[in-house]
Amino acid sequence: MQVSNILMNRKSFIWLVSPSIIFLLIIQIYPSLYSFYLSFGKIKGGQYSFTGLKNFTRLLNNSDFYESLARTGIFTFSFLLACIGIGLILALLLSRCTKFTTLYMTIIFVPMVLSEVVGGTMWRWMFQQSFGLVQAFLNPFINNVSILSKPWGAMAIVIAASVWKQLAFTALLFLGALQTVPKELFEPAALDGATRSDMFWKITWVIIRPTVLLASIMTTIRGINALGLILATTQGGPGASTMTEAVLLYRTAWQFGRFGDAAALSVVMFLINITLGIVYIRLMRES
Repeated sequence: MQVSNILMNRKSFIWLVSPSIIFLLIIQIYPSLYSFYLSFGKIKGGQYSFTGLKNFTRLLNNSDFYESLARTGIFTFSFLLACIGIGLILALLLSRCTKFTTLYMTIIFVPMVLSEVVGGTMWRWMFQQSFGLVQAFLNPFINNVSILSKPWGAMAIVIAASVWKQLAFTALLFLGALQTVPKELFEPAALDGATRSDMFWKITWVIIRPTVLLASIMTTIRGINALGLILATTQGGPGASTMTEAVLLYRTAWQFGRFGDAAALSVVMFLINITLGIVYIRLMRES
């Protein structure tokens, strides 16, 4: 009787999870495998032909690849540092706040629920030379120079817009982690003469460190693969100053029609994501 119940439970479990597995196969695994398949060939006239490693060789000999890789590193590092730092500060402030916490969290979450196209368009309009509100405020201090037209300015705007949209996620993770820190640990530390800084680094930080690493890996991967907000804000310009790896992939595939080269680039980006993920996971295990 028990054996039959176990078998029935297993069948029920399989039937319950099968729609999710099928959905995952369709939207995740199949496109990934197809990208690997495309990376070793080219499509011409609707026909696929195998080319071996030519796509990867051409990619590694392309200066645009290395330039976009450097921009991706600058963007991702700045994005990660700002999201983790500001998110932790916001979480600490909200954890001590007893009034209007719900209102503050709602305000912080507004950017997260907006689409990337809406958010990017809004940031682009704020820095338009003729009617941008932020640009109009800054004009007297920067001699009417359009920030959006400068390479450094465009990158700064893209980073700020990305942090603005991602901040709610990291702040919520850190706020949840801070609420798991036992309050009774602080009283003995205070009696021993520990300062607030000592209590944060020796108690709070030790407990929330796994959450910080989790937020770091998710933010890093999001930064490497950022596309929609950059396209909506600068379209990779001016020139190629904000053309990250994801933007280069988009242009290679959908503007120039070189799907084999784009697939090779996607494989390289996949390997970068996997490598960083393994590093973060090892750090989490050691924490």
